[in-house]
Amino acid sequence: MKARFYPVVLSLACGLAAGSAVLAAEATAPTPHAFVDPADPAVAEIRMIGERALDHSGSALVVEVRRVMADHTAALAIGKLHLKDYKLPPAQPGKPAVTAIRRTSLQVRNPANAPDAPDLAALEMIQGQLERGDEVSKVLVQRVTLPGQQPEWRVYRPMVTLKQCLDCHGPPATLAPGVADTLKVFYPADQALNFRTGSWRGLIRASIADTPRKP
Repeated sequence: MKARFYPVVLSLACGLAAGSAVLAAEATAPTPHAFVDPADPAVAEIRMIGERALDHSGSALVVEVRRVMADHTAALAIGKLHLKDYKLPPAQPGKPAVTAIRRTSLQVRNPANAPDAPDLAALEMIQGQLERGDEVSKVLVQRVTLPGQQPEWRVYRPMVTLKQCLDCHGPPATLAPGVADTLKVFYPADQALNFRTGSWRGLIRASIADTPRKP
């Protein structure tokens, strides 16, 4: 069966390919993350808050792309996109708070967007679904506990590549004028190329505090 994406989302995530190796001696160590069934009523509120945040940031990203690309060439737009000034949605007293919106990929442009271990597990889950021809999950939910950090929830959605992304993320021979030279200067290790319209781009996620904000 051909893999199918649910019609969710937005692309233009940036970054470097990343991988992970686990030493044999660490094979029995507890993992810092656990996937939770998104349909579990116990995570209904977390999922709702996360998906609302992803809807809002995704819409803001599309608006930003259209606005910036209307006023700048693709080469100049590279440094202006990706919601650098995006404000997180305000948390309601007594409700879990969104602490970050992040995009990551197995082929990132900006090294700062490279996946950590929980991100990588989510990316590999989607990649596995695609390789097997399974239906692609429209949402993933994780409980994450990283050393030295507060526990958090993560709500992920797959991103697909939109047509307007190809000026900066398509095959090198088809990039818009000046893009290749700009990438060599600012992202010399860039691997976020060779995408096509509708291809899987990566994941967008909302991080949510594990405990509600106090009134």
